[in-house]
Amino acid sequence: MKLRYPDFLGIGAQKAGTTWLHANLRRHPAVWVPPVKELQYFNQIYVRPHQQWTTANRRSKGIRAFQYQIDNVPREKANFRLMGRIADIIDSEISDEWYGSIFSLAHRSQTCGEVSPQYSLLPDEGIEHIVRLSPGVKVILSLRDPIARNWSQIRMISQSKPNAPNVDLARIASLPEVMMRADYPAIISRWSKFVPKDRLLVLFMDDMVSRPLALMSDVCKFLGVKFENDMFVNAPKLQGADGQMDIPPEIYGMLKDQLHPVYVEMNKLFPAVAGEWMVRHF
Repeated sequence: MKLRYPDFLGIGAQKAGTTWLHANLRRHPAVWVPPVKELQYFNQIYVRPHQQWTTANRRSKGIRAFQYQIDNVPREKANFRLMGRIADIIDSEISDEWYGSIFSLAHRSQTCGEVSPQYSLLPDEGIEHIVRLSPGVKVILSLRDPIARNWSQIRMISQSKPNAPNVDLARIASLPEVMMRADYPAIISRWSKFVPKDRLLVLFMDDMVSRPLALMSDVCKFLGVKFENDMFVNAPKLQGADGQMDIPPEIYGMLKDQLHPVYVEMNKLFPAVAGEWMVRHF
């Protein structure tokens, strides 16, 4: 088996349309993504707190993908190489060889990659590891109004604890990882040290809502694959990019204070979009 590594990575941000992006990339015949979204490879190695849950997360998603193949693909059309790689995703020990074997399923004519929002949190050593395996890798970073992004994650974390009385939203809002995921200037700066500007595409969830086909045209151009409207006309629709702003006033005030520096820096980098974010909140 000839190992292959990603031509592109979608690195996040979490709660900023990465599932939508992954679903649309899967629709393109010239693009290959793994049968399991978020392989959690590099963050398992380099983001220590993630080691507590990445294996179980990957196993759970892998089992669902394997069961889908059994339940929905006729036996005479079964792709046993694909099922073998899914089994490896579920049970095999991770390594560079493990990671490269997954992308070996892509046809040589296809552009291959994966979407794992957790990669936005990688330290320099993790990004260096990626570039060592894929020297020409292209990186897609999708962003969302920081307050809306953080509130979406806060709700997700609180809802994962249904039996916990009096969930402390303020404590969740202050968790370091919640704040780090919205520190877009730091993410862009860290990745830009290893990936040149022409191989780093920044997208906005606002455009996924307002101009989805034009956005996918931009993505296809960036990846070097052909764009046709018919590929994406039935793409899933996103809710408003600002989310349901049902934030308790005290949490909203806290997020405004915490994230104001992010808005200021993003307004310098992307005034057209971040300027609208600023007006929305400040």
